[in-house]
Amino acid sequence: MIRMTVLSGVLLLLCAGAWALTIHDVQYTSSRGVDNSYPSPYLGKTVTLEGVVTAANYRGGGFFLSESVSGAWRGIYVSSADYLPASGTYLRLTGKVGEVFGMTCLQDIQKYLVLDRNRALPKPVIISSGQLESPLEAEAYEGVYARLINTSASGSKASTAGFTVNDGSGRCSVNLDGFSARKATPPVGTQYAQIAGIVVFSRGEYSLNPFAPSDLQTQQPVSTQNRSWGKIKSIYK
Repeated sequence: MIRMTVLSGVLLLLCAGAWALTIHDVQYTSSRGVDNSYPSPYLGKTVTLEGVVTAANYRGGGFFLSESVSGAWRGIYVSSADYLPASGTYLRLTGKVGEVFGMTCLQDIQKYLVLDRNRALPKPVIISSGQLESPLEAEAYEGVYARLINTSASGSKASTAGFTVNDGSGRCSVNLDGFSARKATPPVGTQYAQIAGIVVFSRGEYSLNPFAPSDLQTQQPVSTQNRSWGKIKSIYK
């Protein structure tokens, strides 16, 4: 009986340990690697991760998985065109840790288990445009659901469906074709209350990639912000 109890305990520990790793565990690294791509310490290993789908159908295949609370090192790209989960789906996945053009990902998915279909998305973590401009800081937010606040468009990118923004701390890129068809870029000087999306490393740079219509929220013109009904009524006196 004692042997059976011990054996059962070992089996339970093994089963629990099969998905004991977190996205943070897989993503966190302080090593640049030989090519400055900051590879995961679990590169090439098979792991099991749980998380909520923040954004799906990235460039026609693949999606992003996040821990319940968004933050540095807490998001990851799942490179697979075989599954099309909706945002808010909570999954347990088993696959191999790899690198896709310098971005850490989970690929070669072996097990795909839906645990819930209606999870609330984590609140996007607030970052600065200067953090995305600096590779040393931006790496921590690769695959993470994040947002910039109080930024303005500072230029367009002719080679991509994107533009640059600046909140006063530095200039970074916002790409508009990561999750949908190419969109028109805004005029220089357009003010944004916030821009949310997934931080992606692609085309040799880090960028914020909106995936929902509400991810880009422009500021109201000053004249509109300051307008009151009292002032409008006074016109007709």
